[in-house]
Formats: sequence, structure tokens, C-alpha cells
Amino acid sequence: MAQRLRPVIGINCDYVPPTRTSGPQLRVHGGYAEKVYEAGGLPILIPPGLKEPDLEALLDRLDGVILIGGQQDMDPRKMGLNPHPAVTPMPARREDSDRLLCKLVVERQMAVLAVAVGMHELNVVCGGSLYLHLPEDLPKALPHRDMSAGPHRHIVLLEPHSRLEAIYGGNELLVNSYHHQAVQNVAAGFKITARSPDGVIEGIEAEDPDWWAVGVQWHPHSETASALDMQLFEAFVAAAMRREAALQLAA
Repeated sequence: MAQRLRPVIGINCDYVPPTRTSGPQLRVHGGYAEKVYEAGGLPILIPPGLKEPDLEALLDRLDGVILIGGQQDMDPRKMGLNPHPAVTPMPARREDSDRLLCKLVVERQMAVLAVAVGMHELNVVCGGSLYLHLPEDLPKALPHRDMSAGPHRHIVLLEPHSRLEAIYGGNELLVNSYHHQAVQNVAAGFKITARSPDGVIEGIEAEDPDWWAVGVQWHPHSETASALDMQLFEAFVAAAMRREAALQLAA
């Protein structure tokens, strides 16, 4: 068997339900695949709706997983909360699939980079909670999005001795921001690694130093990302490569 030169990185997809004029669509920002490939990985899309045995079989062939962001939110009802007028739930097909994917990734302790709502999913599946709407839940919060849908930026403060501090090489970072929800209580087994100046959680990571699991609220794949964000993908792909090498040695 030929040796793999690139670690294989799975990227989940958004699901767009069918309309009267078009069939169902799978959607993912091209920046995820581009950044993974540029960082040395081989990107593979994970479609929503796979049954657990098939998803398990696919994960057997992957070295890391990216949980993408999106324009919609987790369904409050699936978290035991009431619907909220500011919340636009993602289709159940995507959320149910993402929850299963998170569960399996955590069980396997695969290298995982969770972005925006992907970080919310990882946190919730592991037992954490969310603020449903920042302006309402945290009235003193700074703006975290431009209501005109334009680019918005703010500072985040990185925790000392965290993976993010090591990756970005400092304790302060300017990020792109477009969100109205945020992590409220961090799941057991994770710790806060970045906050905005108003205290809103902007980054989390696994407490286990042997498990590369990082979540960020900003969008490192986007065309509005900082040049420094490439270092996040490089660190993630390198972690996936180490995992793949370790599994080969154990085989």
C-alpha cells in the first residue's frame, strides 16, 4: 500500500433543504478546503445524514475533522430551551448529523478544529451551554457582528500557555467576527483559551494535552481572515499528521 503523504481531513457540510425550484444542496465555504490543502492536508467532505456505522467507517479513514460554521444556529429545543425569535435553527438533517459526528470525534479523540457554530456544537455535545442571543443575554457585550452583514473585527485576548497563544505567537489577536451567540458554560474537559474584552468566550480547547481539540468563534477560513490564521490550520494539520503516524506505529 502506498504511503499517504497528506493527512486526510474531513469537513462537515451545511444542508440546504429543497425548494420548489431546486433540489437539496450541500454547502461549505471553499476556504476550509483551500486552507487545509495549503497547510498540507487532503480535504474530504462529510455529507450529513450518514448512518452511524457508515460514519464510523469513514472516520476510520480520516486523521482529523473540521466542524464548520454556518449562517444558522443550533436548535434551542434540542438543548431543552424555548425557541427564540432571533435564532434561526439549522435543518435537523445537519444538526443531528453534526451531533453524531461530534460524539464520535470525542470518543476517538481525533484532532478537531471547530469553527463558530461548530465550536458551539462541540461544546454542547460535551455538556456545555450557549447564550442564545448576546444583545439580550449580555447587554454590556460589545458588538460582535455588523448588522449590515459587512466585515466586523474586534480584539481577542489569548490565555497564557494555551494552544492558541502558542499558535498565534502572542496574547492579543484581531479577528473577524459575525455571531450573535456564544459559549456560556464550557463543557467538562475543556478550558477557555480566548475572550473578547467584554468577557465573551472566543476560544476553547481540550484540557488533555494529548488531544488536539480547538474551537474558535472567529472565521479563520474566510477571505476576511488574518494572515496569522493560516498558522491555525498548519497546527491542526500537523496534529492530524502526528495522530496518523502514531496509529501507523501502533498497527
